[in-house]
Amino acid sequence: MLTLIAMGLIAGAVLLLYFLCVKKAPKPNEPPSPGWMPLVGSLPYMKNNLASQMLESFPNSPLVTLYYGLEPVYILNNFEAFDEAMVKQGQRFIGRPVRVLQKPTLGSDGGIVSTEGELWREYRRFSLKTLRDFGFGRQGGEEIILREAGELCEAIDSTPAGQALSTTDLLSPAVSNVICQLVFGARTATEDPRFPKLLDMFQSLTQRRAARHMNIMLGANYKYFEQFSFLAKLMLLRPERRRVIQLSRQLLQFCKEQVAKHKGDADMQSEPRDYIDAHLQHQTNLESDRIFNDLRLAMAIRDLFVAGTDTTSNTLRWGILYMIENPDVAEKVFEEIRVNVGTERMPTMKDKGSLHYTVAVLEEVQRLGTLVPMGVAHRCVEDSVICGYRIPADSVVVPNIYGIHRDPRVFPEPEKFKPERYLDEDGRFSPNESVVPFGSGKRACLGESLARMELFVFFTRLMQRYRFGLDPAERRSISEIKDNAENHGGGIRAPAEHKIVFTPR
Repeated sequence: MLTLIAMGLIAGAVLLLYFLCVKKAPKPNEPPSPGWMPLVGSLPYMKNNLASQMLESFPNSPLVTLYYGLEPVYILNNFEAFDEAMVKQGQRFIGRPVRVLQKPTLGSDGGIVSTEGELWREYRRFSLKTLRDFGFGRQGGEEIILREAGELCEAIDSTPAGQALSTTDLLSPAVSNVICQLVFGARTATEDPRFPKLLDMFQSLTQRRAARHMNIMLGANYKYFEQFSFLAKLMLLRPERRRVIQLSRQLLQFCKEQVAKHKGDADMQSEPRDYIDAHLQHQTNLESDRIFNDLRLAMAIRDLFVAGTDTTSNTLRWGILYMIENPDVAEKVFEEIRVNVGTERMPTMKDKGSLHYTVAVLEEVQRLGTLVPMGVAHRCVEDSVICGYRIPADSVVVPNIYGIHRDPRVFPEPEKFKPERYLDEDGRFSPNESVVPFGSGKRACLGESLARMELFVFFTRLMQRYRFGLDPAERRSISEIKDNAENHGGGIRAPAEHKIVFTPR
């Protein structure tokens, strides 16, 4: 009897493997793949630093196929594929994949970033208009940034000479205060005693070990977990992933509290003070709360806070490290600022047109820094063809931003820091279309204009005022601090924690 049962189980297993392998038989005109195994797909072949792996293993392929179970996920592995999908056929790739673990992890179905269709269009339209009204990417927003840059320098100047400072502790609150004033109406990073913990919580989600588990849960899992839903439940049992859930929900809870606070003291008849007020007034004037409601508002401000904090502050951290590593570049930046702006007046966006080398340096920082190596996933809403490969409707595509930024065909000696890549024969800034830190097309980053303004103002003010040096007590080299970003596999590609000595010029 037991023998018959064993034989039956073996036969069933063989039939299952046969079915899976036949169904997974190579399809004509399909992008190359690192490999596939039954049930687990390409997972055994995927390294921690997936973006770099795709570039190194498939340098000549515009697309690469990764399998999650039987479901393919297409990696846009160079700029041609990225531009074809995101820009030229942007309307076909405007969707977002359904993530079965998103609600149990984040405590919601998603905000601006994760939605699609009417909900996404309405929220993006409302958010762009409202934030512009409050100075998002305009002079009003610049005034906020200039004040925060001044406060940042005062904080540096108030420390004893030679004392090394954590760039995370220094830059994150300064950058956060900008988006907080636009969204919450207050310098929350310095006025709310809970905010330092909130920032640390957010950095835990995006940078540290937990980020790898968040990527597994919220990354390109998609239909794989719909096929094997029991695996989704098992994944949530691990302590690291429970920690991700806890942190995500705490962040959403903080945003809900901000909404409740505004509802308690907002005057619906007066001019809105910030994004939350404007949203509350807007939803009051609507007959239905199907799209605009308190929960959606909390999710939207969570997305805005996430987009407006860690990416900008970590780009500045990369910039400081590259200036230490390339002192000749740092001196050329300072000299350009000294000649065109002076050493007393704070640089403003009006000076950008005369600081061509400085802007080129920032462009190279963003290329080599590449804060988000694997971009946000898109869903193909109808059958498409990208670089000769057929992409069926409902497929998921993910841009390899890291690979695009290090393509040696576009950027010779891609690992070298060379701002001259972006200067024409007259020394004027000439952007390269393959540098896409904010994405491109219809779903490009909502906060690009504000982020570029922040990067320019903060960076030029710091370069104007200080020389940078690594903490004398630091035993690691700049290269070792940078290499941390190649190894951690988190959502945000950040350098290892370190301290910097700011020496006044």
